[in-house]
Amino acid sequence: RVGSDFVEFHITAATCSHPPGSKGRSCVRRICLCWGRVMRKPLLVVLALTLGILLTTAANADDEEPPMSRNWKYWRGAREATPGKMVCGKIAATGVTVTCDRWPDTTDLRRFGLDAIRLSGAKTDHEKAIAVWRWVRRVLRNTDTNPPTEIFQRAKGGYVDDPIKQLNVNGAHWCDGQSRVVEAVWRALGYRSEKLYRSGHTMVSVFYADADGVGRWHAFDVSEGGYMLSRERRRLLSSDDMCTRFYARMLTWSHSQHLRYPTHRVEMAFRMGERFERVWGNWGKLYQDNYTRGPRELPDWERGPYKTTYGNGRWTLTVDPTKPGWRDDLAEPPVNLLADALRPATGGKPATAVWHIRTPYIVSDAEVELDVYRKTAGDVIRLHLSVDDGKTWKPLWTCPKDVVGRKKLTVPICKTLKIKGSSKPPREFNSPFGRYAYRLKLELIAAESPANVSVFALAVRTIVQHNMFSMPQLHPGRNRITVRGELADGAAVRVTYLWRDADGVDKKNVTVVERTPHTYEILAAGKQWNQMNCKSLLVEAVSATGKGNRTEVKEPVCEIHPPRPLRPAALTRRRWMRPDPNKLPPVERLIADLAKDTKTRRTAIRALMELADPKAFDAVKKVAYEIGEGTTKECALVTLYVTDPKRARPILLDIASDVSRSAWKHDPNNPAVSGGHWVSGVCLTGYMAAESGWSEFGPLLIKALKSGWTWGDIEWALLRCLGRLGEKKAAPPVKRYLADRNFDTVAVTAVAAGKLGDASLIPPLRKLLTSDYIVTRCNAARSLGQLGDKASAATIRKWLAYRPDENVRAAAADALGLMGDKQSLPALRSALKVEPFPWVREKMREAVGRLTACP
Repeated sequence: RVGSDFVEFHITAATCSHPPGSKGRSCVRRICLCWGRVMRKPLLVVLALTLGILLTTAANADDEEPPMSRNWKYWRGAREATPGKMVCGKIAATGVTVTCDRWPDTTDLRRFGLDAIRLSGAKTDHEKAIAVWRWVRRVLRNTDTNPPTEIFQRAKGGYVDDPIKQLNVNGAHWCDGQSRVVEAVWRALGYRSEKLYRSGHTMVSVFYADADGVGRWHAFDVSEGGYMLSRERRRLLSSDDMCTRFYARMLTWSHSQHLRYPTHRVEMAFRMGERFERVWGNWGKLYQDNYTRGPRELPDWERGPYKTTYGNGRWTLTVDPTKPGWRDDLAEPPVNLLADALRPATGGKPATAVWHIRTPYIVSDAEVELDVYRKTAGDVIRLHLSVDDGKTWKPLWTCPKDVVGRKKLTVPICKTLKIKGSSKPPREFNSPFGRYAYRLKLELIAAESPANVSVFALAVRTIVQHNMFSMPQLHPGRNRITVRGELADGAAVRVTYLWRDADGVDKKNVTVVERTPHTYEILAAGKQWNQMNCKSLLVEAVSATGKGNRTEVKEPVCEIHPPRPLRPAALTRRRWMRPDPNKLPPVERLIADLAKDTKTRRTAIRALMELADPKAFDAVKKVAYEIGEGTTKECALVTLYVTDPKRARPILLDIASDVSRSAWKHDPNNPAVSGGHWVSGVCLTGYMAAESGWSEFGPLLIKALKSGWTWGDIEWALLRCLGRLGEKKAAPPVKRYLADRNFDTVAVTAVAAGKLGDASLIPPLRKLLTSDYIVTRCNAARSLGQLGDKASAATIRKWLAYRPDENVRAAAADALGLMGDKQSLPALRSALKVEPFPWVREKMREAVGRLTACP
């Protein structure tokens, strides 16, 4: 701001972090840099403006995104944080990927989703959602409770949640990470998806329209392998449905904020002669081995012939100074080196050469092979390492004094650590270990004549850890391999597959690609997946000969069998399997079982819940009134509801209204025991009341909320049900919970507030429009729209251009349309032209339609 005698700057940078202790939520850290008053002299003004621009550019570096458009690649971040760009004089190939049509492409979230759908033969959105869930579970594994950690990636405390890293690098995560991958892939396909947090466990919700044309949420458990079908097997249930259709302890849950778009890239970049070999297995070179060794959560036929473990790969850079163009491999101009040799140009002065090593996969080991000569021990050969893009260097290795004459040396350059989820980087740790990129400097000093010290050849071998289930594996039959990337003039890539199939011999295919993209075919013998065992995949940059794309080594011709269809997805699950009603015992026997021991009663009530037979209603009613095992009692409540909602209505109200009837355990010395059970039962019946619109349950929910027997996330369920019922008398407690210290509670309450129709809730909701938690912000905006608060329209209108999260733009469209703010029509129409997400465009169209129809 330019005043009469000063220039004032206010620079604010906002960055997002997701510490593991916050269940993967985002908390915003703000760095506020304020320039004070600078006297208005031309030179000072110019200097201040320049510094202000530089600070602003640096502060917003993480948020650089291309202008939003319908063609925007909204499934990946614009900025590449890791591994970063290749630094050298000349790059032979960039953006290189190798994929097989028999396995999903894990390098790109959108292509992964499309491949999963194609490989599953999915047609409807219902089938597509199951396909994405299924293939994420195939590619990822469960951890041994030790989450993936990158100790040298300071953001988020080293906790890995980038979905591209999970699919390609780590390969093992717990519930949070696996659910995030399904969420990210579904979003990449243009759909709506959210992380679903439930009482210490993470699942995922995906949104789409069912066969009846109604858009709904659908819940998936990824790490434990579950989804719940409706009784008719026609649709997947939401977390709310699970409380009223098939009791699965889903009373308390919340949706979480999205992660940022992935900033990791696994496309390969090569200098001429550089090569990368990956194996379906490992060489014992681990960064973090956190794969569970317990019982498999998927059947063997879903995993193929491969063991559950991490994979290794070897990235090799070979330097031959006798060949022309070797200096093109350097990351910096050489110092005091001859043009055709790794030898000092003058004696007594350091001669240096620097190489930048970049790999899409995390480094687990590294070594340098040297062919050296020095005349005396006074001649110096050293290696230095930089892990901050050459800003600082630390000594790595010095040639031992006893090495004189010409010698070949193998120098280990990678100290290692044992990585756990709680690991922290040591203060002094000079190693490529745990990095995606590093720089290596060779230093030569000739004590006298420059000819007394020289390096005839050098090779840097970097071992990486990767998820071998992300590799483009071959299957029996025809495999269509596609090579993508950009090749420099005179460059090509050579791709070598090694495998053993049903013929029982090792086979090879070597294909050279001079023009991309290129698709070719590999034939493999066998009828079943476990008859096909891939060994390695080698990709290397070579000189183009002008002969074009060609296969130089072709595998033998074999008998081709059509691919076997995938077995039903239901066979891959572990949780929430609905019993087959045709295989259940007769109702009469199940009724008799209700009078037996606890285990038999529990089994019987589950079966009766599935059958929903009116003949069992009275027997189930008796169980619902009895004090006994909690799951059995609550299943009885659900069974009454699914059997005959109308008849169950007064019974459910009667049970929920009295602690002595609702609880399943009493402690005369501690009323909170039965009180806690009562509150839980009220929550369950509250879900049924909210679904059916039974308003008489509203006062009961308020009573439970005020009882003092609630705890943590049980309040989420009560508040959610009160909102769905539109209970106006709930306004006072809702107003109090809008200021709660728990951000999930505030987010859930913000949804309920808009449905109560109470104008006194507008001021606290307005305050939430600046919340650091995006879920709260979006929920508050929608509620303000429902309450008709046009005064907040100007603030919300700006969100239509908010690029990092599509939920914010959708919430803005909803709010503006609901509140009837006609002044927002131009902004909505402009946003509609560039919005990339189809479902958000639909929200904007609905808002435009509402506002156009407004008087």
